[in-house]
Amino acid sequence: MSASATNATPEPPVDGIASLQRFLTRQPILDGNHGIVGYELKRRAPIPADSGGLPAGATPQQAEDEWLLASAIDLAFQRALGNKLTFLGIAAETLHSPLIEQLPKQKVVVALRPDRCPQALISRAEQLAHDGLQLALDDPAEHQELASYARYVRFDTTRYDAMSLATQVVRSLDTSSRKKPLLIATQVDTPEVYAACRKLSFNLYQGYYYTFPLTAAAGRLDSSSLRVMELLNRVRKRAEFSEIERIFKLDPALSYRLLRYINSPAIGLRRTIESIGHALILLGHDQIYRWLTLLLFTGGEVDPRSQSLLRNALVRARFTESLGRDKLKSNERDGLFIVGIFSLLDALLNIPMTQALDGLHLPQAVHDALTGRGGIYSPYLKLALACEHFDQVAIGAIAAEIGLDADAVNLAHVEALIWSESVEL
Repeated sequence: MSASATNATPEPPVDGIASLQRFLTRQPILDGNHGIVGYELKRRAPIPADSGGLPAGATPQQAEDEWLLASAIDLAFQRALGNKLTFLGIAAETLHSPLIEQLPKQKVVVALRPDRCPQALISRAEQLAHDGLQLALDDPAEHQELASYARYVRFDTTRYDAMSLATQVVRSLDTSSRKKPLLIATQVDTPEVYAACRKLSFNLYQGYYYTFPLTAAAGRLDSSSLRVMELLNRVRKRAEFSEIERIFKLDPALSYRLLRYINSPAIGLRRTIESIGHALILLGHDQIYRWLTLLLFTGGEVDPRSQSLLRNALVRARFTESLGRDKLKSNERDGLFIVGIFSLLDALLNIPMTQALDGLHLPQAVHDALTGRGGIYSPYLKLALACEHFDQVAIGAIAAEIGLDADAVNLAHVEALIWSESVEL
């Protein structure tokens, strides 16, 4: 584990709740072209409202919010996400925390869903907005005065029918006293919901709608993908490098990408490699296989949706690999990364998962995990999925089954997010 990853999840000392299981979850926020512009991070603990041992005047929610704020302030985390936004959903009372002043204002959006809107909260929001902090307000209809200081307004699509949602959107944009906010639709987890929100002129969309296969593009496998799948099968079978080199040379673009990859700063070679055969020998079968899995997402026509799918798949792959590193036998660990990467193969190729896997001769345990048939890799993939859907109950149950506590899961999660953003696509 790198030092930057180790420092990415600071634990503020909160007496009395340090031993409770608090799991980090995330959801992507995308623009209208399916490009990821940021993530919302949440962390919740099953702490009862009357829990003892909290700091004076603090609620359990505020204690969790302090952890999130400290994480977003961390420099390693900021560098990793680059220009992507980090949305932090916090309790309204946490807006008064001194940590709010330390947030990187251009990279963080503080999202609020207050039960009530006292004058002190409005004044604090006005001050922070004036100082340049970006605020988001969830379902703003009942708090119009607070909404005037929000850069973003968010609507939970599960709370409205189409007509009611349209009414709320018009009301939010119907203002002459302030700059119009950007609209975010949340809980956009199917293509149908996305299509409806797109017609209502939302600016951003939060959810996993883009991970569904596109029916309009179903069954289209381009020649580049087929070539990569052929190479994956040969490499997995440990074919001779001369045989693998012959297939590479049939595709000039693929050969170019291999040479560009091995001569990149990430590989760190001191001299330029100009031979395909030499590149293959230096990389070896295992590293070639991993690189080829990434090419499935970027080998053909590169588009924002494919890149977003790859980013998410990279997080899953690194996350599952980290979780199982000390749990599985050494000869089983490689399958963890492959399960994570290929878990979105159906969405990439726009065909059912069973059909997507037909062209790949994967180990049975990998195939079983990807098709929902259980096996040694299944719990790790299920844990990754639960962390993407804010499902604290499932996360806790699966983590306990694997034998991992919240600190181990959270550290692996943040490290995976940081690592995935460092991969050049």
